[in-house]
Parts: sequence; C-alpha cells; structure tokens
Amino acid sequence: FNNSRSLHFFLAAWPVVGIWFTALGISTMAFNLNGFNFNQSVVDSQGRVINTWADIINRANLGMEVMHERNAHNFPLDL
Repeated sequence: FNNSRSLHFFLAAWPVVGIWFTALGISTMAFNLNGFNFNQSVVDSQGRVINTWADIINRANLGMEVMHERNAHNFPLDL
C-alpha cells in the first residue's frame, strides 16, 4: 500500500465484503439454490435454445429433487 489511507480503507472494507459474501452464501443455501441447473445443452448461432430430451430429463430431475427436499415449500401438498 502506498499510503496509510488506502491501507485503512482496505482493512475496513475487507471484513465488510467478507460479511456480505457470507450472508449471500448462507441465504443461498437456506433457499436451496445449490441444486439448480439451468444450463441448456444445445444453443443455436443466434443464442436461442434448442430443447433436447436431456433438457426435459434435467427439468424433471430438478422437479423430483425439489419435491423430495425437506425444506422445500410444496404449497398444495402441505395444506
């Protein structure tokens, strides 16, 4: 660091950024966002998605995974 002002700014900002990213990670895991996969397998030259059977199976697997999670809010089934 070339002066004490930049050093003190770094020492003050680094824990704040760490706390922000920790809160972001905890909230991500709390809402079960670790198992989602929205990657499509085939995209044409203009960026449009060409759906394949793998995409349909992937979407079905996501649905079954979410329905079997304990912390998922399955609104119609929890009444």
